[in-house]
Amino acid sequence: MPTGRITGFSRTTLGGRGTATASGDDHPTLSLTILYHPVLDRVGDRVLVDSAPDRPFALSRNAPAFAPPGASDGKPLGDDYLSRKPIHLTGTSDGGVRIDIGDSGTAVTLRGQLVRGSAVLSAKELARGVVIEFGHRIVLLAHHVGTLEGVLDGGQGDEARELVGASDGLHRVLWDIRSVADLDLPVLLRGETGSGKELVARAIHRSSTRRDKPFLAVNLGAIAPSLAVSELFGAEKGAYTGSIKRQVGYFEQAHGGTLFLDEIGEAPVELQVVLLRTLETGEIQTVGSPQLRKIDVRVVAATDADLEGKVATGSFRAPLLNRLAAYEIWIPPLRERRDDIGRLLVRFLREELTQIGEPQRLAPPAGDAKPWFPASLVARLADYDWPGNVRQLRNVVRQIVIANRGRNRAEMTPAVERLLVKPPAREPESPRPIASAPPDPPKEPTADSPPAAAARGAGRRKPADVTEAEFREVLRMCRWDLAASAEKLRISRASTYLLIERFPGCRTAGALTAQEITQCHRELGGDLARMAEQLEVSEKALLRRVRELGLA
Repeated sequence: MPTGRITGFSRTTLGGRGTATASGDDHPTLSLTILYHPVLDRVGDRVLVDSAPDRPFALSRNAPAFAPPGASDGKPLGDDYLSRKPIHLTGTSDGGVRIDIGDSGTAVTLRGQLVRGSAVLSAKELARGVVIEFGHRIVLLAHHVGTLEGVLDGGQGDEARELVGASDGLHRVLWDIRSVADLDLPVLLRGETGSGKELVARAIHRSSTRRDKPFLAVNLGAIAPSLAVSELFGAEKGAYTGSIKRQVGYFEQAHGGTLFLDEIGEAPVELQVVLLRTLETGEIQTVGSPQLRKIDVRVVAATDADLEGKVATGSFRAPLLNRLAAYEIWIPPLRERRDDIGRLLVRFLREELTQIGEPQRLAPPAGDAKPWFPASLVARLADYDWPGNVRQLRNVVRQIVIANRGRNRAEMTPAVERLLVKPPAREPESPRPIASAPPDPPKEPTADSPPAAAARGAGRRKPADVTEAEFREVLRMCRWDLAASAEKLRISRASTYLLIERFPGCRTAGALTAQEITQCHRELGGDLARMAEQLEVSEKALLRRVRELGLA
């Protein structure tokens, strides 16, 4: 019986806002990832499944071998509560998978219900990730994966040690961290609340040449608008009422190091003006002082807001957005890296149990003993969509651990039970083409016409409504100008980067290697328009890369 590793997925390309996978096969790779196992060191191991309709994939106590992503050697699930007789997984013609119990004595549970005979997992369910209990002791996730193992040349390193996981989404983030860390450019981190933006900012700092200098984190949403400028840039004694001594601002405190500006979308307009000037000149001016002083600070900003929408309504300055977003990193929500939930859960359980003096709870159970943390509870947590992301998962684990302090087996708490009863509906929508071509993009907004810009936001589409064929057609029509393409598709500009991540055939100029650009420059005699056409990227963005490489 084959081990399930498919060779059709063989080519990996590194995209500008993450790592995109390209393949010689039209079908995604199905994986079974261990979310929970009585031996916790097995959590995160996985096997790639040959889900062809004519080749049933056998899963039992003794086969196949599960291994950490990228590793060649593994071992079977090996739990005595699983049957030696296999369960079979077979691909369906519409991209789903059929589970057949057959003669196996292994109990298989889906969504809290025992499977009798067989069950079918649809392609839509697999795209989200399907949580399956085996033998009431092991939890697996059936999901699609790319081929990102190995792109990080041996792991994520100590710089990103706080970023737990091995999902495709996290690999993309780790690649971006390595790509930009030593370039000293401003970086804009985008992602939902609780997704780990500050951890990414710290990883960038630790991976940079500034690692031995200060890292300072500032939440702009927690600073009163009237105090924002003095808090960041400092104030001289007597600069305002009640100022009895010189105030050292955050920029001065972070000199030589990195300043992390969280909730940048909450920055008041007055601060935006001063911040833009500092990013452009490298100088700061303390409130109450006529002197300008040079400052050496790298700015990493973060937001979960639609900054492009704020620009359209006039509440955020477009030049500042362009300065802050010299490089953007998109941090996926936890529901899109569901295969990391097991690793995160184990990490948080160990930390919280150590905190209360009960780390022995996670030791492998002896004999007929059951694991302290039930597999059914893991399955409930893994199937939840986590609107608060990693931060919310950690808080829930802490609550469960404290509520079960001193007990021989953890149980669901009422508070967590209420949280998990009705998880938010976040299943991906099937992309569908629109009936007719979208209208031509309206004229660009001017600074004195925010109402018109706001009106243009009406009738926006979701990124999930855009098919790859439509997206690529519009990109070509707009000559790969992302702003124009976003208007044509009636989506935000931020959404174009999400689509670039989703569709392997699309990329930005930032994704091009120096070798690609240099070779194309030589072949086309430096004709920038023809280069952009051949490389399928924005001419304006390509010009910046050409200048960076000293070719123009």
